[in-house]
Amino acid sequence: MQRTRRGLLGVGAAAVAGLSGCLGVQGVEYPDAAAPDPPAVDDGGDGGEGSDDDPGETVDDGDADRVPNEALATATRNVVDDVVWFASEYPSAVEMYQQAVQTVLTEIDAVSEAADAGDAVRVEMADRLEAVGLAAADTAADALGPHFHPRSRLASRTERHVEKLRTFAPRGDVDRFLEELSRMRRGFAGMATGLYVDAAFSRDPIHNRLLNRLLYPLPRDTEEREETLDDAFVELALANRGFATVAREPYDTDEYDRARIPKVYGSAFDGARRRELRARLGPIPRSADRTEELFVAFATRPEAGNRPTETFTGWAHELDGVTLYVQRYPNARIASDRLEAALGDAATEGRASIDPDATAAGSDFSGNATTGGDGEGADDASRSESSQGPTRWHRVYHEEADGERYGYDDHAGIQYGYAVQAGEFVLATGFSGDAWEERAGWQGPLADGWVVV
Repeated sequence: MQRTRRGLLGVGAAAVAGLSGCLGVQGVEYPDAAAPDPPAVDDGGDGGEGSDDDPGETVDDGDADRVPNEALATATRNVVDDVVWFASEYPSAVEMYQQAVQTVLTEIDAVSEAADAGDAVRVEMADRLEAVGLAAADTAADALGPHFHPRSRLASRTERHVEKLRTFAPRGDVDRFLEELSRMRRGFAGMATGLYVDAAFSRDPIHNRLLNRLLYPLPRDTEEREETLDDAFVELALANRGFATVAREPYDTDEYDRARIPKVYGSAFDGARRRELRARLGPIPRSADRTEELFVAFATRPEAGNRPTETFTGWAHELDGVTLYVQRYPNARIASDRLEAALGDAATEGRASIDPDATAAGSDFSGNATTGGDGEGADDASRSESSQGPTRWHRVYHEEADGERYGYDDHAGIQYGYAVQAGEFVLATGFSGDAWEERAGWQGPLADGWVVV
């Protein structure tokens, strides 16, 4: 089903923030008051050599012939795998990259000392530097790829300087040879600094292929694609690994001075926010056998202000992102068992798509599309795997300790949301004290998210 990503942005302007932490009831519409392609994984990070169209592999756990909601599982796996890499392997990968660059600096120093002491230069010296530089480029690529692509920069810098060295070595021009070595050293030394690494291979904010995977599938139209990337602000927290960051495009510091660039304080999903979100989810969180617990919030990146007084300054949760909760298990069978147990401890009311365009095109705002079934179909699982539409999620509700509405603490409240299994993952989103049929347009921030497949 071809979707227009921003089709719902005009619907339900005062949308309920789902799992964003907002406890109010703005944006509610009461019934009596108002009427495919595989994941694109372009680098997007350091302008390296090309893109990387790897849709990810389907996990074959041997427990089932078919992966439940396979398209969603693949897209989710791509995201989770990259977040885990940033949380666990990124520091050692950066260290390996810096060590590789250091080998070039060491060789430059050795060649420079020999040329200076012997007052003679040879083409073989340039050959040595070329070999070391290209080997460092390969090592850096192995360390940071396929998330980043440092090889082209290291290799091109090596070749550029080596070409000059090969020009002046046969002439015996020691002075010019040493000058070029000095330039080469300054260039490589700059590429080994923490400032360079933070800019070229950033994980705060992340704007490499993970951002593309979070926003899969990006529009094919170049202008729409750039607009989607520029608007995105995604909070990420891998709770079990103590890792939190944001994914967004960096602001253009050449165009805007510091006072006009938005300031977002705090880290993504601190402990208090995670506890609040888990409480809203009720029986959905299941820690037994769980290997990863990921919180994701889709919001809109604040615009750089025309003047400092118009520039956003505040905390991440004030951006009112819609949260997605992802649990990973060893295989699809265990994920199925955990979701089944969670649904057994809650209550369900059919299945529905959370696709923003589907809701905008035809819906009773309960989440059930007016075409293609009544939300209670006997073959929802097979329907979600077909080309008839996006994944259909369980509509889940559970009793909460405190109410949010009429009597507050005098009456128990109900949390309404959506949950689904996709391969080895269990996903949940949209939990709120407002019933499904009494809120409209809450999915808007998810329109650019990978979960709408």
